[in-house]
Amino acid sequence: MSDSDTESREARALFNLVRDRYGDRLGSEELEGVRKGVEAVVEAAEALRSVKLENSDEPFSVFKPYRKEE
Repeated sequence: MSDSDTESREARALFNLVRDRYGDRLGSEELEGVRKGVEAVVEAAEALRSVKLENSDEPFSVFKPYRKEE
């Protein structure tokens, strides 16, 4: 089974959950927007899952020097 099959199956399951709960309140165009949104979320989640972290990895911090306002 490829990653795209897993993604599409996950996206379908999540979309079906949203449609079952809120489908009576949404029109067909709105449901299509929800479907696209769910697919985008699944893609983003897959990208995050693909990053392998070690236990010693720390969060990225941005250095911003303090400048006193005069």
